[in-house]
This record gives sequence, C-alpha cells and structure tokens, in this order.
Amino acid sequence: MPIEVKSLEELEKIAQKGIECRVKRNNKDGMAKIKVRTNKYLYTFKVEKDKVDEILTKLNCKNVVDLDKQKPKQQKPKKKEEKKEVKEEAKEEVKGGEEKKETKEEEKTQTNIASEEKKEENQ
Repeated sequence: MPIEVKSLEELEKIAQKGIECRVKRNNKDGMAKIKVRTNKYLYTFKVEKDKVDEILTKLNCKNVVDLDKQKPKQQKPKKKEEKKEVKEEAKEEVKGGEEKKETKEEEKTQTNIASEEKKEENQ
C-alpha cells in the first residue's frame, strides 16, 4: 500500500532516496499526484495541477515520468448494440455448424437405408 505524505519538506527528503518520481494529473478535480518510488515503499503526495512543475523542480528526482504523456488513452468499450451484434453473429456461426451436423446425419441415414435395400435385394 502506498503511503501518503502530507508535507512538502518530507516529500523532498524521500525524493532524494527515491528511484523514480511519477506524475499523474486528474482533469476532473484539478489535482495531481506525485508518486515517489523507493526501494521499499511508494509515497504519494497530492497537489494542485498548477503547482506540480514548481514542486518537481524542487525535488531532486533521478527519473521523472509523466504518466499522462506516456500512455495513450484506452479505447472505450463497445456499445451494447455492437456487443449484441457480435453475439448474434456468434450464434449464427454455431447454428451453421449444427446445420452441417444435421446434413451429415441425413447423409448417414440415407447411406444406411441404401445399404439395407441392397442387402434385401441380395437376399
């Protein structure tokens, strides 16, 4: 579990020991999190988005990673209608497979009838 740091002075001390500093900006509430990874723990510090750059200059982090710039946005999941269409297509494929089974069974029964008729003719 990450440990939340409340003071900037404490964060500066931790950042000197830290391996990496990560920044995650949240657009909804106008806040950002600075995450400092050390060998043992992950420390987090919440701050306003406007002050992030100032604080990062004060911190002596070896490696700074901006998570918002690094990752592309994930695609939204498909709409319900598209999901229904995919399910219907899958059902049709299954039905197609069942129809093939039925035709094979019909062929078997027809060959069985034909072979029985031949046996009767031979007798």
